[in-house]
Amino acid sequence: MHETALEFIDMWLFKPDGFDELGGVWPVRIGTNIAKPVYRNGPRQTPYCNMHFIREGQVQLFYGGQQVVLGKGDIFCKFPDTIYSYQIVPGERPLRMTWMTFDGNQARQILAMTGFAEDRPYRRAVVDKDMEIVLQQMFQYCKGHSRKHLMTMYSLMYRIFGKLLPDKDYDPPHTAHDWVRQSLDFIHAYYGEKISVEDVAKYVRLHRTYLSKIFTKEVGMPPSRYLAKMRLDRGKQLLLDSSLTVTEIALSVGYPDIYSFTRAFTRSFGVSPGGFRKGQGRAEHAEED
Repeated sequence: MHETALEFIDMWLFKPDGFDELGGVWPVRIGTNIAKPVYRNGPRQTPYCNMHFIREGQVQLFYGGQQVVLGKGDIFCKFPDTIYSYQIVPGERPLRMTWMTFDGNQARQILAMTGFAEDRPYRRAVVDKDMEIVLQQMFQYCKGHSRKHLMTMYSLMYRIFGKLLPDKDYDPPHTAHDWVRQSLDFIHAYYGEKISVEDVAKYVRLHRTYLSKIFTKEVGMPPSRYLAKMRLDRGKQLLLDSSLTVTEIALSVGYPDIYSFTRAFTRSFGVSPGGFRKGQGRAEHAEED
């Protein structure tokens, strides 16, 4: 740590490269301090998101015409381009804080997801022993210069975000349209896996029979037929546009083997996958002639 007029401070600055900026969030500054009795910061703003973890003592935070006194175990955050100031509250124990400044397309959303808002930018009693250990590890790894050190630090940063998330954040849909939309999202994402309509129903937390009823009404076909159609249409596209074998295509679109894929494809399109691919090849040659 080095000494200033206001504090003893140790800080690491990070300049992201193109790889880091491909992610949703990346660190900008990580620091820790022991405040002197005259400690004060601001009023000022920064272009980044910031979390301050109070590890000892008390601090008085001023924000949006309001103020609050926070103590050990509390966290306050600073939203980008918003004026804040804070100062030490005299007491028996010195003020010790660790802070994490970050940026990225998901930075503001992470603050909201972890329970902070511009009109209440703090949370009480959330820094437990486990988070203390993670903060210490993160500060240790941030001083390394290798990509391995950096990736470890990223994982620790996300671990902190994860600890701040509520245990239950599932917001169940309220309308048939919402349930069907979530079902379609699930099918589009996982049709290549061995999912069934029962898996879709579990995902949206509906009975399979009721899901089939509302899905059929909105989409025009049952979810089982929609899932099969999507797999076969994707298989057909791969037969046209890729050099994958029929077995590789069958497994890629969620069928357990080439035989079940061939039966379903032939029943749907009136020709086997191999015959379809050969027929398309002959058609292309005929157009060239």
